[in-house]
Amino acid sequence: MQNEGEWEAVRLLSTAARLVRREVDNRLRSIGLTQERVTVLRVLDAEGPMKRAELARRLRVTAQTLGTSLVTMSRQGLVGELPPEPSGSRRAVSISQYGRKMLGHADDIERSGFTAALRPELRQELIGLIRELEIRRTGASASL
Repeated sequence: MQNEGEWEAVRLLSTAARLVRREVDNRLRSIGLTQERVTVLRVLDAEGPMKRAELARRLRVTAQTLGTSLVTMSRQGLVGELPPEPSGSRRAVSISQYGRKMLGHADDIERSGFTAALRPELRQELIGLIRELEIRRTGASASL
């Protein structure tokens, strides 16, 4: 096996992300959730109902990817759509009471697992890396 100290940064990050995601998803699967669904629930719980396009933007995913997840989540009773506004614009998505209950269970799972033990310094480094990469990406696309 190759020494991880010799791996390029992208390989280190993708391997770490894959291993963490696998552990969390295995635990969440026991209650019918995935990390993606939990993230959607967290945003809706914290920020209230919002239109799909805005939710996709905040989650940094495409509207198509989010739409697929929302269909499944709606079938599970985790989210629902609010009635359309009088202007006829698209409906907003909201978290259901059942979704809030399941989010609580997901939080319990996360608190008892590996991700709860993530050192604050490492968390801040990862946040900084994400922000730096987003600035580079948006700066590059703005100059095109």
